[in-house]
Amino acid sequence: MKISKRDGSLECFNVEKIKQVVHWACEGLEVNPLALESKFDEFLFDGISTKQLQANIIDNAKTLATPQEPDWVFVAGRLETMNRWAETRTYEVPFLEFVKEQEVLGYWTHEMFQQYSDEDIEELGEYIVQERDLDHSIASVLTAKSKYLLPNECIQHMFMGNAMIIAGPEETNKVEFAKKVYDALSERKVSLATPWLSNLRNAGNISSCFIISVDDNIHSIYDNLKNAALVSKNGGGLGVDLARVRCRGSKLMGQEGGSGGIIGWVKLFNDTAVSVNQGGKRAGAFTVHVPIWHGDVDVYLDVQTEAGDQRLKAHDIKTQVGVYDLFMETKNDSTKDWYTFCPYEVEEKLGIQLFSVFGEEFNQAYNTCVIAADQGKLKTVRKHNAKELWKKVLRVQFETGMPYVAFLDEINKHNPNKHIGDIPCVNLCTESFSVVIPDKLSHTCNLASLVVGRIKLEELVDYAALTTRILDNGIALTKAPTEESETHNNLLRTIGVGIQGYADLIARENKGFLDVEFASLVAESIEYGCVSESVKLAKERGSYPAFEGSEWSNGNRVSTFISNTSGRYDWAEQQNQIDLFGIRNSQLTSPAPNTSTSIFMDAAASMMPVYSAFFYEDNRDGLNPVTSMYLKENPLSYARDITKFKPWDLTRVVGAMQKWIDTGISAEYVMDKNQSGFSAKWLWDTHESAWMNKNKAVYYIRTVKQGERLIKDAVDCVGCAG
Repeated sequence: MKISKRDGSLECFNVEKIKQVVHWACEGLEVNPLALESKFDEFLFDGISTKQLQANIIDNAKTLATPQEPDWVFVAGRLETMNRWAETRTYEVPFLEFVKEQEVLGYWTHEMFQQYSDEDIEELGEYIVQERDLDHSIASVLTAKSKYLLPNECIQHMFMGNAMIIAGPEETNKVEFAKKVYDALSERKVSLATPWLSNLRNAGNISSCFIISVDDNIHSIYDNLKNAALVSKNGGGLGVDLARVRCRGSKLMGQEGGSGGIIGWVKLFNDTAVSVNQGGKRAGAFTVHVPIWHGDVDVYLDVQTEAGDQRLKAHDIKTQVGVYDLFMETKNDSTKDWYTFCPYEVEEKLGIQLFSVFGEEFNQAYNTCVIAADQGKLKTVRKHNAKELWKKVLRVQFETGMPYVAFLDEINKHNPNKHIGDIPCVNLCTESFSVVIPDKLSHTCNLASLVVGRIKLEELVDYAALTTRILDNGIALTKAPTEESETHNNLLRTIGVGIQGYADLIARENKGFLDVEFASLVAESIEYGCVSESVKLAKERGSYPAFEGSEWSNGNRVSTFISNTSGRYDWAEQQNQIDLFGIRNSQLTSPAPNTSTSIFMDAAASMMPVYSAFFYEDNRDGLNPVTSMYLKENPLSYARDITKFKPWDLTRVVGAMQKWIDTGISAEYVMDKNQSGFSAKWLWDTHESAWMNKNKAVYYIRTVKQGERLIKDAVDCVGCAG
C-alpha cells in the first residue's frame, strides 16, 4: 500500500513509523497507545495522503477521550501540533531569521520589535522551549490556529513575539523581562485576552472593554454610532449608555410629544453591531444600558422578546438595566409604585440630572421628581407597580437570559474617581467599568487573567504583580480606536487583572466552592499584588494623571481593604507608599468570563463553577473534547458543576471576592428547572442575594428546561474578548 507524501511523492506504507508517532504522542500520558493503534485498519487505504492519515489518527484519538481517560485530548493535541510544525517548519530556522521574515511579510509590524538587537533576538530565540507546544490539548491547538496564530507562527513564536513587545516599554533589562513574560505566557500561568493574542504583533487594538455614553442630541448620537463602529471594527466589546436620551412622548424641537424615544436608537446600535462584523470574524457585541427610572424602560425590556411588534425589536444587542438600592427596597412592597421619567424633562424643569446621582443623592432626587409629578409639574411620567415591573425584568431574563442587572449605587460607591465623574453602567460582560463622560471620555480597559489553577497560592501576589506591569505596558502598546478612548487610557490607565480557572484551583486545593474565606483570600492576594506593582510603577513612571483627589489619594480605597483584610498583608504600608508615590492605575482587577481564552489555556473559565467537567466544543473544526485541569486527580470536585449549587449561594462567593476586586466580576447564573425544589422564585432570590451581598452586577441568566441538560456555548464571551 502506498502513501502520498506532502511533496506529492509516493512511498510504501510503514506501520512502524505510524506506531512511533503514536507512542511519541502518548509518552508520559495516562493512555494506552495500543488503543489508538487498533484503529489503524479502520481508515487505511491505498494512496492515502500523509495529511489524511494524520487527520484520521487525530480524529480517532479524540474519540478515545472520555472523562475516565481525558489524556487522549493531549494525544490529539500533540498530533495536531506535529502537523503545525510540519506545515510551517519555522522551528527549523533560527529565530532571528524567523523574526526578519515575519517583518518582511508584514505579519510582525509592531515598532517595539525595533527595540531589540540581532544579538538580543538570538538570545531570546535560544530561550524558547518548543516542547511547551506539546502541553496543549486538541481544542487548545485548534483554537490557537483559528483565532490567534498568524501565518508561519507556532504557539511558542506567538508567546515570544508578544513577550518582546510587552517588554518594549521597559527602560532597562528588556531581554530579561521578555523572558519572564514569555515563561508566564508559555507555561500558561497568565492568559492574555483575545485582542492581545490576535492583534498585538501587528500593532492593532489590544483593549477589550469599552463603554460610551450618549448625550441627548443628534450630534452625540451619530458621533457615538461612529465610535461604536470603530470599537467593533477593532475587536472590542462595547457598553452603550442611553440614560441621558429623552423618552417617547417627550418634547422635541419645541413640539410636545414629539420624541419617539430610545427604541429607534437602540435599533441603530443593534444594526451597527451586526454590520461592523470585525473583519468577518464575528458580529460586533454591544450591551445597551437603560436605568430603571427611565420612561422607556418598559418598552425597552421587550426589545428581545418574541411577542409584540417585530419592527421594535433589537435581537443582536445585549440588554442591560441599571437599578438602585431604592428600587430594590421599593419592589419588595407590592403596594408601592415606581415612577419613570424623561431625563430631558427632569433636567429642563427641575434642574436634576437623574443619570448622574447615586446613593442617598439619588433617593432625594427621585423623591423630588415624584413630588413634582404628583403636582403636575412633569408631564412625561409613567407609573408602574414596582413589584410588577421587577417581575417583568425577571420574566424577560427567563426568556432571553437578559437584561444584565447593574447595581449602580454599589458601583458608584466604590468608584475610585468620583472626583471627576460617574460610572453610568457596566460593560459587555459586567466586569469592567469606570468614569464615562459623553463625547469626552469612554471607558477603555486592557484585560488579562491569572490561570490560578497553575499558580501556587504563595505565588499569586507575584503573578498578579507581573500581570499588572504587562497590562500597564499594554496601554502604551495599543492603538485606541477613538479619541475618547485614547483620552481615557492616558487619564485613568484602567487595567483589569482577572481570574481564570478558579474551579481548577478549588479542585487542586480540595476546597469547597462555597468557602467564602478561601475565595476572599485568593482575591485579596491578587489585589495586593496588583496594588504593590502599580505603586512601584508610579514610583518609576508617575501616578495616573487623575490621581489627586481620587479615593486612592484620600485613603478611602485602602481603608476599605484594611477593614476586610485577612491580616496576611500590610495594607497600611501600601497606603504609606501611595502617599509617597501615588498609584499608576486607577482600577486594577476585573475577572471576566474569559470563555474563549480558557479553551486555549486548557483551564476552567472565570471564577464560577464549571458547566461540565468534560464536554465537546463545537466549532469550525468539528466537535473537540475538552477536559478539566484536575479531573483525574479530583473528579468529585468537578462533579459539583454549576447546576449543583443554588445560584444565590454563589452570589456569596462573588460578594466575598468583590470586597477586593476594585471593578466588577462577571458572574452568570443557571436556573435549572431539573433541580429539586426549583421555582420561579429562584431568580428573585438570586438577585436579592446578589444585591444584599454587595455584588455589583448580575451577568447572563441561563435557563435549563425540564428534561434538558445545560449546554454551554464556548463562544459566548468572545465579544468581550476575555
